[in-house]
Amino acid sequence: MEKLSDQGRLRPWMGFVLFGVVMAFFILVCAPLQQNLGIPGLVITELAFLAMAVIYCLIRKVKIKEVFPVKKVKVREVIGCILLVLGIFPVSLMLVALTAIIFPQAASEVGELNSFIFGNLNFPLAVLIVALLPAICEEAIHRGAILSNFRGIKHDWVIVLIMGIFFGINHMSVLRFLTTMTLGLFLSYVVVKKNNIILSMIMHFTNNFISVAISYALGQNGAAVSSSATVDYSAVIGTYMVIGFASPILITLGLMLVYPEGHKKIRFLYAGVMAAALLVGGFMINAGNAKKNMILSTTIGYLVTADDKDNSMIDFTVGEDRDATVVVTIMNAEGDYKVRIDGDKGSNIINAPVPKGMVRMITYNVSLQADHYIITVEAENNAVGEKPQIQITIG
Repeated sequence: MEKLSDQGRLRPWMGFVLFGVVMAFFILVCAPLQQNLGIPGLVITELAFLAMAVIYCLIRKVKIKEVFPVKKVKVREVIGCILLVLGIFPVSLMLVALTAIIFPQAASEVGELNSFIFGNLNFPLAVLIVALLPAICEEAIHRGAILSNFRGIKHDWVIVLIMGIFFGINHMSVLRFLTTMTLGLFLSYVVVKKNNIILSMIMHFTNNFISVAISYALGQNGAAVSSSATVDYSAVIGTYMVIGFASPILITLGLMLVYPEGHKKIRFLYAGVMAAALLVGGFMINAGNAKKNMILSTTIGYLVTADDKDNSMIDFTVGEDRDATVVVTIMNAEGDYKVRIDGDKGSNIINAPVPKGMVRMITYNVSLQADHYIITVEAENNAVGEKPQIQITIG
């Protein structure tokens, strides 16, 4: 990485000390401010980061323009930064889900954070406070003041790794440690290779803006989405993998545009393999979850006679109360049919006719109590002589 003209005034150990001071100030001053003042406390925290970065430069008597390197950005670099963020964001979802599976008690953090921020801000203010302020202030302290101390390290990857870990720790969140560390790695990589803090600010703003936009798009009347503590992350991680299967390709393309000098064509081969692995792995996890959650999946066929128009040979048992989706499809039948699901304890879950048409199907979302159930297919007189094929899935 490019060294400062005043590099002798800054050493790697100073970077660790500065980070320790920043964390101590955050824990002792900023965290209580946020707890007591809410959003104003958050704004004060961000501005304090910026002030600390500038004050550090003045104390160490180094040039501010070198600690906060600003250069003219190229369109290619901006596009590359945006592609990087678009690739990183789905990876962040996967990492959050993985962390929540390992540490389920941490899942409530997302809901609490959403309630704290988006429950008290309209969209424009959220963009200003959640996206723009951190993009300037957090980058100033991390990719500016702290990172500058490590410019003398010979291996760039060491600088990037240290800064990524620092950024993850700084967010004081078990659930978001891996995702903020990953973002910090890429933000630091861009500054290390391009020596332009504007690019990391663009990336930081874009990442946070996407989060804000999604939160308000999923919420109602500007309110935040409901608590993520209710989300079964083991059930959605496969979906996140499928959604984010193109992330390796986007990241590789973004890196090529931002830093073409270090690009190797074989990286696209690696990206393609990783993309295929995410896609296949996501489908496999989803299939496994579907199988795990399946209560019943069967197809039956019988001859409808005048003396035997009903079939009630299908039964299943539910060990604990749960919600389920019942889907019944009838083929090779034109007569009238009705489906009943009754529990031994006297509950009637479904008692519904199967509609006629090209697709004869009923779908119900039901609440099943712990019980033994019997499914009965009742045929009317106009179905006598038919041999219906009935597919039933409950999961």
